[in-house]
Amino acid sequence: MIAGAKNIVKWKKELNSKKPFVFFQFVVKPNEHQIEDVKKLAAEIGVDEVRFKTAQVYDYEEGNRLIPTIDKYSRYKKNEDGTYAIKNKMENHCWRLWHSPVITWDGLVVPCCFDKDATHRLGDLKQSDFKTLWHNEQYVNFRTQLIKGRKHIDICANCSEGTQVWG
Repeated sequence: MIAGAKNIVKWKKELNSKKPFVFFQFVVKPNEHQIEDVKKLAAEIGVDEVRFKTAQVYDYEEGNRLIPTIDKYSRYKKNEDGTYAIKNKMENHCWRLWHSPVITWDGLVVPCCFDKDATHRLGDLKQSDFKTLWHNEQYVNFRTQLIKGRKHIDICANCSEGTQVWG
């Protein structure tokens, strides 16, 4: 990663270009102690931005080793009884579903990056073009289900939509 970033920044400077925008994404936990080191490394290399991200975990109620101790980086809040809850407001919308579909290495189309295991397959680009998939029954049903109540969709119930995850 470091050699690649250095190479991209070198060529950006040599070509006097503002693109591509280069950023480091850093999952805060379990690396909280390295936040300042990452900032320093990014400055030395010359990347455009460092994004500190909270991890998404599914078993967060009783705590989890991936929940940051620094509250501003956590998508979860600690309740008075010691359990955890997600911070987001769970409104029934999501920009990712309309602007950020994911195409897997083998051509499957899934709603977004939170479908890490491609369990919500909305189509296959080996069998159809994206425009057709966008209007197919699976895609329409998924969008309708999200608007009716995203808390009932496993990948949507614990995503960062509505929650600040970038520090």
